[in-house]
Amino acid sequence: MAIRRLNIVSVRNHKDAEFYFSPGVTVIWGENGSGKTAILEAINILSFGKSFKTHRQRELINIKTSELFIRGEFCAGGQEDVVAACVDKKSGQIIKLNGKKILSRKELLGRNIVVVLSPEEQGITMGAPSIKRSFFDRVFSVISPGYLKTLQQYGRALKQRNIALIQFRDGVIRKDALETWTEPLAKRGAKLWKARKELMLEFKKLQLNVSKKYDAKIMMDIKNPDLDPGKEKYREKIEGLIKKDIFLGRTGFGPHRDNITINWFGKNIKVFGSQGEHKLCLVILKLTELFFIKEKTGITPALLLDDLFSKLDLERSKKIVHLLQGLETIYKEPVQTIVTTTDLINVENSGLLSKKYSHKTYHLER
Repeated sequence: MAIRRLNIVSVRNHKDAEFYFSPGVTVIWGENGSGKTAILEAINILSFGKSFKTHRQRELINIKTSELFIRGEFCAGGQEDVVAACVDKKSGQIIKLNGKKILSRKELLGRNIVVVLSPEEQGITMGAPSIKRSFFDRVFSVISPGYLKTLQQYGRALKQRNIALIQFRDGVIRKDALETWTEPLAKRGAKLWKARKELMLEFKKLQLNVSKKYDAKIMMDIKNPDLDPGKEKYREKIEGLIKKDIFLGRTGFGPHRDNITINWFGKNIKVFGSQGEHKLCLVILKLTELFFIKEKTGITPALLLDDLFSKLDLERSKKIVHLLQGLETIYKEPVQTIVTTTDLINVENSGLLSKKYSHKTYHLER
């Protein structure tokens, strides 16, 4: 079980609410605008330090107040945590873990993990390459503190080199000052590429297995650049592109430019996929994320499904439930699932509320 209890005050249209969650399935149902998704956003803030709908946390504050409060009790992998968050319109966000203020969101990573499947996540299949990179970087950071450290080190080196490129172009610094960033960028970029390539191979193998369990007919494949040049070749490449980088004022080569594509029956789903294919592809990616985290950390994440069953036909909904049941059979524990829906009947028909699962239901009104 991941989250046992949640208290929220002034979160969107919730004035003061309390929820207790089943270790199996909790269904939150009601009309659009009743505050269902806000509950999942609150859980995500306590798990990752931010909402999955917006990067501006102040947007979650009820319009009649100036601050919000969130408190959650978690239990995962034998570890019990109390996480509390306060967001103020003026002073911003403060998060406390077991009574102690955290200095960075990375302190939350890997502790109380959730996997979110919501309409906002559809950019993973439909959006720009940066969205796909962010998805995989986040998943890999959750299961590997080393990956997160390498990613952050590379990000800092890249930022400094880009600043230096502009400064050299504008005559502020000399070329030798610019070249001081070649070595750290090459070292950290090569290390990040190697780590990403290794983890991506493992993720892809698991994704193929999940696809097969869902529907043996599905042909889905993740394609990422097969680059692992090593530090020396990496340095040679960025040195060869120095004139172009100076002109553009940014570094044009490196893992920050990876163009990860997802093929559906041999074609790029971003270009050729239908709405239904995009939805199904996202479901498979998110279920793979859940399986991947479980295999790598030993912790089964809570699964947050935002209005999923109203957007899939009955057959596909039943297949998702069958996969979740399969995970329970393998790991001898239920997958804590929190579902929002406008139609309780859709969820009941999917089989998610069968007698096999303990479940709890909340009805919200506008």
